[in-house]
Amino acid sequence: MNRRQLLTMIAAMTGTAMIGANRAFAYLPTETGPNIFSDDDAAFLDEVAEVIIPATDTPGAKDAGVGAFMTVFVSDCYTKEEQDDFRAGMEQLKSEAESTGTPFLDMTPEERLAFLQGVVPDARAQAKLVEEAKERAKQSQDQQSNADQAGEAATAEMAEALPKLHWYTPIEQLTLMGFFTSEVGATQVLRYEAVPGEYIGDLDYDGEPAWAT
Repeated sequence: MNRRQLLTMIAAMTGTAMIGANRAFAYLPTETGPNIFSDDDAAFLDEVAEVIIPATDTPGAKDAGVGAFMTVFVSDCYTKEEQDDFRAGMEQLKSEAESTGTPFLDMTPEERLAFLQGVVPDARAQAKLVEEAKERAKQSQDQQSNADQAGEAATAEMAEALPKLHWYTPIEQLTLMGFFTSEVGATQVLRYEAVPGEYIGDLDYDGEPAWAT
């Protein structure tokens, strides 16, 4: 599975394009700051991701270190607003779980699965609303492309007023991305073909054109 196929799969499964993907794969210099999450945050996200991709006869999300991957991706590739939304989403997850009478980390695997399955319909419905709003904003932008400055300002205001995704969607997207780009996901779950060589998860980049296979 190449990058394009993976992003297409993530968009199809979650109902919307992956947040931050254009920045992660833009091949432009970025200002990578410190990870804004704690080890406890990564451990919590591991537990959530394991419900989405559990270990069976093949490795699961925790085996791939997906929680730690999420913290790095959000820290490096999300905007400040997206980072704030993601952290708020983590807190919303905890709050909604506690409202059932049991904190998420104290739930049994079956309870965790039932809880997350219960929010999926709302997440999909909200993703549809977001995509429809994006399309309306794009159409308005196209119509205003040759308009005056006031029209352009109105279009920008409409774009900023887009509804937000459900808290579950970014977590699901990053779980899929983190798992299927990890060594265990790529070599033990997907059918991996070593071209042009073996799996190397962290390769120094000197600025030269990248390989495309």
